[in-house]
Order: sequence, then C-alpha cells, then structure tokens
Amino acid sequence: MSLRHLCSLVAVACAALILSGCFVISKNLPAGSGPNDERLVGTWQGIDAQDDKPSDAFLHFQDHDDKQPLRLVWVEDKGYQIYELTTRRIGNKNVFAAMILEPKVKAKEDGVPLGYHLGFYEVAANGREIVFHLLDGKKVAELIAKGVVKGIKPPGKYDFTTLTGTPDELARFLASPEADAARVKDPAKLRRISTGKNW
Repeated sequence: MSLRHLCSLVAVACAALILSGCFVISKNLPAGSGPNDERLVGTWQGIDAQDDKPSDAFLHFQDHDDKQPLRLVWVEDKGYQIYELTTRRIGNKNVFAAMILEPKVKAKEDGVPLGYHLGFYEVAANGREIVFHLLDGKKVAELIAKGVVKGIKPPGKYDFTTLTGTPDELARFLASPEADAARVKDPAKLRRISTGKNW
C-alpha cells in the first residue's frame, strides 16, 4: 500500500486518480517557513467524501522532535506506513511534502518513486477537520510541457509526474495560480479524534 492509495481510504471520489497513479513527486523540498504546523499534531480519522462517514484510515501526526519534520503514522486494517511530513507556509498557502520512511521496500514494489509527495492542506477554524489537496500529475505534466515548471512528464499512463526544480523554484510554483488549478478535483478529508498533547 502506498501514499497514492491514501485518498482512496479517506475520499472515495479520488479512487480513479489514485489507481491511475496520477500524482506528483518532487526530488527537492520546497523552500518556505516551517517545518512543523502544530495544528496537525494528534490523531485523525479519514472521512468518506461522498457520505461524510468515518473510514477505516487513521492518521497520527507526531511532533517527535521540534527540530525535525512531523512524523505521520498511517494505519489502515493490517497495514501501516510512516512518513516524514514537512509543512511549509508559502504565500497564503499551507503546503505539505511527505516522504515515505517505512516500509520503503513495499513502496518500491508498488512502483512509488522515492521523493516528496506534494500538495496543499487547510485546517478548519475550529481545528477539528483538515482537507488535503494532492497535485494532479496529468495537469502538472501539461504545465511541464508548457515550461511553467521544471520536471519530467510521466513515461506511462500509470507513472508519477516528477518535479525537478530547485527549492525556490518549487516554492514559486506552489504559490502560483497554475499550481492551484493543478489540484486534484476531490480533496481528502480528515476529522480529529485526539489532540495528542497527553501522549
């Protein structure tokens, strides 16, 4: 199970995109302020985008070291994944970059390249819900072809689009209207279970 599977657990409407592998990975971490957004720390449950009911996906964001990025432990059924999750404030946007830590071997077998999975997120004013927006690989590939952003278009229909720009170039792209327009159509939604402050 890989990160591209994430939204199929927390947003059924994303399943077609996930199964097609149409997501974006970056070789570099975007520049920007960070690394940790304390609002994410705690335990969250995935919410089905169609009926707003809880799913079986549980995501634990841990601030295990204030000098390091957040750690994300994602548990679903008998599977788990651990990610290093860096948050950035770029312009007026909240940006995340997630890199898988464990199990890397399984991710490689699933065809997921190592690097940073990029996207945007918004935290509700009451702090009880988060919405994550991944980047659509097909849309970003079109921007690469136009010279809007540096990268490598996916070699096949089911491959990832790879961004190759410098940290500053990536930050400029993520702050742009073009990046906004390149989000997947249906975001993933999480609802808070615990703040995690007593762990």
